[in-house]
Amino acid sequence: MSQEATAESKIGYLWLQPGVSRRNGYTLLFAGLTAIPFMAFINIIQPIILEVALGIPRESQGALTANLAVAQELIILALVSPIGALSDRIGRPRIVSCGYLLLAAGFFAYPWATEVWQLTAIRCVYAVGVACVVGSYSPLLADYPAEKSRGKFIALMGVLNGLGILILAVVGSNLPRWLEAAGYSSLDATRIAMALIAIICVASAVIMLTGLRGKTGHEEHSSTPLLQLLREGLGAARNPRIAVAYASAFAARGDVVVVGTYVALWVSQAGIESGMSPAEAQGRAGQVIGVVQGAALLVAPLLGILNDRVDRVTALVMGMLMACAGYMVFGLQPESLGQFVFIAAIALGIGQMSSIIAGQTLISQEAEPRIAGSVVGMFSFFGAIGTLVGSWVGGQLFDLWRPGAPFLLMGIFNGLVFVAALIVMGMNTKARDA
Repeated sequence: MSQEATAESKIGYLWLQPGVSRRNGYTLLFAGLTAIPFMAFINIIQPIILEVALGIPRESQGALTANLAVAQELIILALVSPIGALSDRIGRPRIVSCGYLLLAAGFFAYPWATEVWQLTAIRCVYAVGVACVVGSYSPLLADYPAEKSRGKFIALMGVLNGLGILILAVVGSNLPRWLEAAGYSSLDATRIAMALIAIICVASAVIMLTGLRGKTGHEEHSSTPLLQLLREGLGAARNPRIAVAYASAFAARGDVVVVGTYVALWVSQAGIESGMSPAEAQGRAGQVIGVVQGAALLVAPLLGILNDRVDRVTALVMGMLMACAGYMVFGLQPESLGQFVFIAAIALGIGQMSSIIAGQTLISQEAEPRIAGSVVGMFSFFGAIGTLVGSWVGGQLFDLWRPGAPFLLMGIFNGLVFVAALIVMGMNTKARDA
């Protein structure tokens, strides 16, 4: 192990685990700026692709969006836990870098699809990349921060996630409009914009491969069968705190995808129906998503401090309650182009970030280092189930009932996890009093 890895164990106010160098820490922070944002962006940009590349009728776009999300989540569901366990064996950098490259391939190819089956096939390739990134990125959040800085570190990662999504939502969503203004057709503008995002994704893959710690820190896993690691990850749910963290992943991971997918679709459709061009409507959707992420950015540092000062199940109770309220407020909006929608977007951003930070902090604290990849991989597995259910059911309700339905659905999910966390908090209180 290098002298830097043992001597340098702090980045600003954040303490790192022994053996994690500052370079490793900075690289993980860069992953915070890119990993989740890259995974969210395809949902943000998708409405203009459905409109200008495939010409999908607007009354069918909700169901198609749901079906594409289902195809992606089924692949993630099948792969994310084995990939998390595999990352314990061969190291996180190789897998996360491979994931970034597959994301890049998906970005580049997506706007070239001319049939729904082609779009679905490209989305499946992209989904393998998402599984690689999630299955290795999440365990890194357990590997790198020292326990006394865990909440603040994950809060900072949340800030970077929100900042990355904000940049992609505002800049990436407006790229087609800017290119269109420069004389390109809507389709060519979209293809060029997606190619530029793909290039950034490839550069990020190189940074991940060269900047993250080469070894997992759990070399004893090199000879452990993957199925055993998966059983250990599932068996860890005997700990009620891990079980409720898994439940929070079901809600929180679905939150991220539902926000990116259905905010963009709702605002884009409303914009086109009001007379905007597809590129202008996409830009308006980026503004609303930007407000969501801006609110999340502002509240994240406070949530990090909170998660380090109170019991993390208590923090989860508060986080899921705020998430439930935020989703209900946004989902009950009568339309998506009025000025009040920005106030509702602020509530949505605060709720989204509250659930994400609380759940991620709890699981990274409770995961036993020896099987961190397996436990966090199972955490991601339940997150994929939440996304699958939220995306598909939400998409059907979007077309059949009202555009705000996906958000009301996620509000119900967050409310159920709030109740479960209250029960676990009560169990902890009784255990301390006994």
